[in-house]
Amino acid sequence: MSIIVEIYLIVCVLLLLFDILFLVLKNYRNQEFYPKNHGLEENIREEIRIHRQSGAFSPDFEADLGGKLGKIRNLITLMDVLSGERDAADWFRPAVFAQIEEYQKKTDYEQAYYAYVVSRFGYAREPVPPEFAAKFMAFLDSKSLYTFANAMDALYQFGQTNLLLAAMDKVDERQGFYHQKLLVDGLLASRADFQELNPALVKNFNQYSPFLQECLLNFFRMTGHDASALCLRLIQNGDRTDPELRYSAMRYFSKYPNAQAQALFLETLGREESPWMEQMLAIQALEQTSDAAVREAVLKKVTSPNWYVRTKAISYLHRWGLTKEQIFDILYLRDKYADNALLYQYRNEKELSHYIIDTMQLLQRQDEAAEEAVDEAAGPLPI
Repeated sequence: MSIIVEIYLIVCVLLLLFDILFLVLKNYRNQEFYPKNHGLEENIREEIRIHRQSGAFSPDFEADLGGKLGKIRNLITLMDVLSGERDAADWFRPAVFAQIEEYQKKTDYEQAYYAYVVSRFGYAREPVPPEFAAKFMAFLDSKSLYTFANAMDALYQFGQTNLLLAAMDKVDERQGFYHQKLLVDGLLASRADFQELNPALVKNFNQYSPFLQECLLNFFRMTGHDASALCLRLIQNGDRTDPELRYSAMRYFSKYPNAQAQALFLETLGREESPWMEQMLAIQALEQTSDAAVREAVLKKVTSPNWYVRTKAISYLHRWGLTKEQIFDILYLRDKYADNALLYQYRNEKELSHYIIDTMQLLQRQDEAAEEAVDEAAGPLPI
């Protein structure tokens, strides 16, 4: 056993050394291929000082800046300087934007870096020019994921509804190319006006694929947009709705419950043939209500053959409190899985956890005694 552990540790160390070597070599190659322009770096710092004093760059510097930024090495140099001079970034934005057509001809790596640079500018005081935005959308046709992702980050910062709607079409065309989490997180962090964006996304909802629709439902849930009518329709459509999309619609009501959804979820729990995922999500969506009909429906699920449904049912009942008599009724069902789930929920409540353990042991002794009585009544086995 010790030999196996030693071999495992050696392999882990070798993998760690490989990762370190890979990162060092990658950094070295990047420095070799795209070394910083130290002369330009000093020039930029000097011009920033001049701009702060006079409100403008020197004429010669401004005339040459655009051509210099057409080279990736110089663009990297600029961003290194601006990392410590964030207040000066907007002064360089027009010169960077002017190079868009030049960078659209370059390699995937250079395009990805250019899109990244565009995403780093601020757009709160001065919106992105429409003519530049129209050209920038072409980066979403790139086969490079890095270029696509960086371009999307820039569009989130632009924060314009029409551009984001166009971007949704691009994301939908390339399902799976851009991860769902990146999309939802990007939209949440965007500068968009959600009061304008969300209704526009709902309006276009039916034209999107289930992949994008699921992302948008998660986005609506996290932004608090009232998508209850949309989610109800998706649930009521049953099998005509993609399963993952239907589940996402059910999760919406876990955060924003309403009476119509409650009625649908009670129907789901009342059908034994309902898939386990729908039963679990129905219980989850009903967690915020404690009326008698819900408690009764959930109580019937404590002996579900599915672990997730059973555990969620016990969790719901624990949340709203169980008396000793109600706990006894569950234990009397003699379902060991339900018993264990119940004991787990009450593990931090000393009195009730002891009661559960004592009752389980009592019922076990009763069952053993009943079995012995049956054996004695049957008499010895014939030889």
